[in-house]
Amino acid sequence: MIPPILPTEGVSPGERDIFLRLKDDPITRDWIVLHSLDVANHRRQIFGEIDFVIIVPEKGVLCLEVKSHTRIRREQGLWYYGTRSKPDLRGPFRQASEAMHSIRKRIVDKKRDLAHIVFWSAAAFPFAPFTTQSEEWHPWQVIDNQTFRAKSMGAIVQTILDEARKLLQTKPTATWFEPSRAEPDTEQCREIADILRPDFEFFESPQSRVQRLEEELKHYTSEQFIALDAMEDNPRVIFRGPAGTGKTMLAIEAARRGVAANRKILFLCFNSLLGVHLAEQTEVLQPQVTTRTLHSHMLKLAKLPVVEQDRQFWEDQLPLAAIERLLESTDGNDVYDELIIDEAQDILREPYLDFLDLSLRGGLASGRWRLFGDFEKQAIYGAANLPLEEFRRTRGSNAPVYSLRVNCRNTPRIVSLVHLLGGLNPHYSRTLRPDNRVEPEYWFYESSTDQQELLVQALEQLVHEGFSANDIVVLSPRADKSCATAIRVAPWRDQLRPYSGARYGAIRYSSIHAYKGLEAPAVVVTDIEQIGTEQAQALFYIAITRSLHRLILLMHTDTRHEILATLASLSI
Repeated sequence: MIPPILPTEGVSPGERDIFLRLKDDPITRDWIVLHSLDVANHRRQIFGEIDFVIIVPEKGVLCLEVKSHTRIRREQGLWYYGTRSKPDLRGPFRQASEAMHSIRKRIVDKKRDLAHIVFWSAAAFPFAPFTTQSEEWHPWQVIDNQTFRAKSMGAIVQTILDEARKLLQTKPTATWFEPSRAEPDTEQCREIADILRPDFEFFESPQSRVQRLEEELKHYTSEQFIALDAMEDNPRVIFRGPAGTGKTMLAIEAARRGVAANRKILFLCFNSLLGVHLAEQTEVLQPQVTTRTLHSHMLKLAKLPVVEQDRQFWEDQLPLAAIERLLESTDGNDVYDELIIDEAQDILREPYLDFLDLSLRGGLASGRWRLFGDFEKQAIYGAANLPLEEFRRTRGSNAPVYSLRVNCRNTPRIVSLVHLLGGLNPHYSRTLRPDNRVEPEYWFYESSTDQQELLVQALEQLVHEGFSANDIVVLSPRADKSCATAIRVAPWRDQLRPYSGARYGAIRYSSIHAYKGLEAPAVVVTDIEQIGTEQAQALFYIAITRSLHRLILLMHTDTRHEILATLASLSI
């Protein structure tokens, strides 16, 4: 049976019964049956369709038209089915015959040695009596409700083709027919099926997939621009939303609008990899927009070298040094008309805010700024020490908060995973992207060796699906000694490279911390050993929301009980 199953819609009851009886009949085990075959090169119509094409070894090919109505009549040459008032000019026998001749011509044109095979047509009325005889059809071409119930479907089809072969023997003009040839043989049956309904498989190119996903993402993110429109008249705004709600794209759009208004803009973030991405995206806006990470901007102002430092330096000493440089400056070149911060949840720390206060014309209390952040789930660096509401009250002039709850990045099935295991509460209000019908995959490992083998399998699978190396990112909660760093199997050991500075064509890997704010078409998350703690769940949430299309999770078997416990808590 091609296709092997019936569609859930658009199939009449008669077609369904005949399909199942053909499928289950022992007589038909060597047959090939095509259901609902479209006829593109129809003899008389622009386009046609036949309900069944039944290819029977050593007998021939039967084209069967099915009418499932319980009442059938013909008046003045016009056919009426059931209670329908619109007539059918051709009728089921001519409909089947014309489709059969169109199909035979196509097959013979493709392969001349199939011209000796018998092609015939018939009409089936599984739920109605049909006893009328006419010169327009042979009685044995009719399958009415009585015949349908009296014999197996295989026996009925064999009888029709046997009668057709007998008739052809009596026709002097049927010189092409040779009764002694037991055709079609098994190979010819397959050739006929391949001509009429060939199997094929096309892969979307990696370049096309990346472009489509980028365009789709931009399209759905642009719907979020209403947030910027709504808050345009407010000089100070906090845009708050979970991962995937378009905050980064909105921040970039806010910078573009600021340039259009002739404002000098400082565009900052906390994460180094995100800083590189933002600098690339805003390159065309320079020099009006200065895009950096907070720390790189402070280092530049303080004129300090980039060297390995402890946490106290980055959180306290560096801000103080940058503040001193700002206070000493008299030219005002390092003061900006507007401040835009992405991933702002990591920057709410008093020394950082003191520095930003001096960098903005009018300061945080009176100047123009836009903060974009996930203040619920993504404050994982521990750099911030000021809750959002306290910032608003003490430093932010009680700036309005615009809540973003519509997911425009992830597919619906990944969003469901975020709701179930990511700990997001409240949930997204809507998901804009369509369902790609691809589920996130969970692969469990017991040892580091198991996990390395699974990672190799995951990469092989993604490449087989058509993803390029540049589409794939491997994430881990570990900054060092992650699964990706341990791969020694060729060619993956040479293709896997740290995200920062990776060459084009490499499969990049990164810690979840460092990749925050970014996204990729295909994401493999490794080294998931727990999801039950607050920190582990936050990292899990960030990791799974990075994927635009495909998500594979490599999880230790010990996480199974945490997954069950999380799901059980949701059902209470």
